[in-house]
Amino acid sequence: MINKAILLGRLGKDPVVRHLDNGRVVANITLATNDYYTKDGQKMENTEWHNLELWDNHARLAENYLRKGNIIYVEGKIRTDKYTDSEGIEKQIKKIRVLQMQTMGGLNKNEDDETQDRGMVNEPETGYRETENRNNSAPERPEYKDDFPF
Repeated sequence: MINKAILLGRLGKDPVVRHLDNGRVVANITLATNDYYTKDGQKMENTEWHNLELWDNHARLAENYLRKGNIIYVEGKIRTDKYTDSEGIEKQIKKIRVLQMQTMGGLNKNEDDETQDRGMVNEPETGYRETENRNNSAPERPEYKDDFPF
């Protein structure tokens, strides 16, 4: 069986981050995705909101770099949390437990950080690492003997 969610959307608000007593970090994010369709000849838009849960390294990255309005790509698993509200009614909430994340475009910084062009590269063994391109030059291309890169 497969339980996988892939989303590309915009953050609805700044991440809410909690540092737990055991040293772990968890961040909660709301992500908006849009669907476009035509109804009776009129263009329509539907916005769907998703609750994301990020742990440890992903949560730290969210805390330091993500802000309302950022566009991110995430892959994760759908989870259902069950709880009982104050009136004794059992409720459920669906969320996406993020396993991979990538920002689309530039990242926001804390106000005291002067650098502007950072991105993230997925490194499965160690999580994510920050990369920097300060001179905004195009990346070097490998030399090929012909037009085919293989």
